[in-house]
Amino acid sequence: MEDNEILTLFLERKEQALSELERKYGVRLKTLASRMVLEEDAEECVNDTYLAVWNSVPPNRPEYLFAYAAKICRNLALNKIEQSKATKRSAVVVELSEELIQCIPDMTLATDETGLRELILRFLKSLPEEKRKLFLRRYWYGESVKELAMAFGYRESKVKSMLFRLRKQLWNELKKEDAI
Repeated sequence: MEDNEILTLFLERKEQALSELERKYGVRLKTLASRMVLEEDAEECVNDTYLAVWNSVPPNRPEYLFAYAAKICRNLALNKIEQSKATKRSAVVVELSEELIQCIPDMTLATDETGLRELILRFLKSLPEEKRKLFLRRYWYGESVKELAMAFGYRESKVKSMLFRLRKQLWNELKKEDAI
């Protein structure tokens, strides 16, 4: 079933929308959450995602259903980490955060959150598609370097090098805009 058909089911308040959302994106959402929290917490995040999508469509009608659900799921997983404060659970997030700190060393010096978001979006739009996907899959979806190497057909060292250059490029862009 296509996304627009699933959204129509949500708009018509038909429970079938939830089963279609789960059928189409459940595995991807669980994978996303599992990269950030423990397995049982990931399942809870995914179930909470379904409820949140149900409660927010309508009035919202997202253009990209998976991106909409993934954002909700990711935020729920981050909230779980915040609640638990467990080092083991947040190890991946800490690793990714440390990588991005190279670009944004002190958030207190950065522009307001909305302005920073716009600068990062502009930066991502300026990248070639492959580099943009690599950046997003690493820093938004939390995929490991090994997973990225397999997906893109590169050696891990090349992926690490590409990510390093992308972070440096982002840092230069933010510096040029006086965002940091």
